[in-house]
Amino acid sequence: MVITVEIYKQIRKMRLDGMSQRQIAATLHISRNTVKKYWDGDSIPWERKDYSREASVLTEDVVAFVRRCLDEDAQFKSRKQHHTAKRIYDRLVAERGFTGGETTIRRLVKELREKSQEAFVPLIFPAGDALQIDWGEATVYLSGVKTTVNLFCARLCYSGAPMVLAYRRQNEESFLDALVQVFRYFSGVPKRVIFDNGKVAVKDGFGAHARKQAGYAALAAHYGFEAVFCNPASGNEKGLVEGLVGYIRRNVCVPVPKAESVEDLNRMLQEMCEILSISTKTGYRILREGKILSLKVGRAYRIPKAHLFTYLCIGCGETVNS
Repeated sequence: MVITVEIYKQIRKMRLDGMSQRQIAATLHISRNTVKKYWDGDSIPWERKDYSREASVLTEDVVAFVRRCLDEDAQFKSRKQHHTAKRIYDRLVAERGFTGGETTIRRLVKELREKSQEAFVPLIFPAGDALQIDWGEATVYLSGVKTTVNLFCARLCYSGAPMVLAYRRQNEESFLDALVQVFRYFSGVPKRVIFDNGKVAVKDGFGAHARKQAGYAALAAHYGFEAVFCNPASGNEKGLVEGLVGYIRRNVCVPVPKAESVEDLNRMLQEMCEILSISTKTGYRILREGKILSLKVGRAYRIPKAHLFTYLCIGCGETVNS
């Protein structure tokens, strides 16, 4: 029996939830042999292309146009001159050649209006719930050659524990490999992975309307996580990892790191991530053992950035056993 990626995803998720093969077969109305075939994730169903499905009409330009209309309305207190969803739709057709339906725009306007009324409150994540990911760029020296590398940054939303990997290219292959490496590093898979609308993950559409690339859809099904995409111009939805990207660029990459290879650079980055995610207990142990220099101000310890990098030996091609 040929199953869809969605059925495969449900099999994997139900197994992770502790259901037996018999229970899964009964729930999904498929045979136990089919469940057994995909039980361990060794077999992955082909994702057949659906040529009848049209590409999403909610392009970045369309969403941005609707946002501008709503932003203009926000400048005027009189609601009598605010855009209606119908008026926005008519303008899109006339000014942008929009070919989608009016209902599509009505839903988008309703979603954006509700979102604009939300207060920016701190996001709270339960343990194991979510992982935020993002890409950044940095300049390094590899074997003495000045090189631009792509940094895949990931951060657990509950603990804040980070993981950073360097790649020569930012493509689908490196994106999928990075996620697998992150899951191995954290020894587990979160329920949700939060990302922006990068082409390595999104085929078309944005935010809640995004359609996943085939490779990312298969990976999500295999590991049993939900792929969540941020809304355009909503950096707050993955602020934890965006802060990590900036921190790595400003601190780890200043001065410019030197390594013999991408593999050596990743070892340095992993050392840094382990320092950023250590517990208070481990931190005090490192201080007591004199492995890192610090300043004591009252009852608090302060570790200058230079001493932290000395401990990590960033850029010197060496590592310190901790």
